[in-house]
Amino acid sequence: MIKDYDARSFATKGVRIKSNFHSHNYLCGHAVGTVSDYVKEAVACGLETIGISDHCNCPYGGYYNMPAGMESDYLSQFDAARAKYGDRIRILSAVEIEYFDDQAEFYENLLSKLDYLVLGQHRFYYDGAIRDSFCDGTNEDIVVAYFNSIELGVRSGFFAMVAHPDLIFYQHQPVTPFIADAFDSFVKVAAECGVPIELNANGIRNHRFIYPTDLLISLCQKYDAPVVVSSDCHAPNELCDSYMRDLYAFALDKKLNVVNELRLRGRDR
Repeated sequence: MIKDYDARSFATKGVRIKSNFHSHNYLCGHAVGTVSDYVKEAVACGLETIGISDHCNCPYGGYYNMPAGMESDYLSQFDAARAKYGDRIRILSAVEIEYFDDQAEFYENLLSKLDYLVLGQHRFYYDGAIRDSFCDGTNEDIVVAYFNSIELGVRSGFFAMVAHPDLIFYQHQPVTPFIADAFDSFVKVAAECGVPIELNANGIRNHRFIYPTDLLISLCQKYDAPVVVSSDCHAPNELCDSYMRDLYAFALDKKLNVVNELRLRGRDR
């Protein structure tokens, strides 16, 4: 966790949040609300842009499940939201998904239907098996493999942002020199590629402040990496809640390179 984070010290009352690019939907099975529900909240909060990025399984499967009928079940919700709110806010469609380097055609197909992809590496390869970022970050080699997989995802060009890259520390694995080097390399590449790295408010809200981490903050400062502050909301009322506002204020206080736009890589680019 961030050692000097103290929400009580931030003047969040004057913070203006313009965008949020990481939010979910009832389809994933562990969130509530439709696209229109989140957009309605975004309008009420004064956001200029809202991106909905529900979980989508890659061909290797996963424990987050979006129905196979993306157009009928998911994208149709964006049509309804744009018809009702499109004159008041920019509404972007996305999914959060893992990167595997043999699935280029799959990502290209997604980008033909969506505005952008969020790289959320919940699952990755290590030693010939698919590993879980929540459960398997228990030794140096596995954590290094995780950061290497994210770096490859950034280099692929498919992703507009990287979600919670320090999720791998969920099991409190100590940061060894090899892990620090792999983390450093990923952040450097993201900065060079102009792919924003996320500070994730849900790591504070629902995960006992496992992430964001001090190391992520220091590396983003080191490379002046672009940073997005995201709610990762799973209910509409979390979109601009105190966790989001406080983390946004913290990022500004640390003089991070906070950005409010993504370079779209999908149908609307």
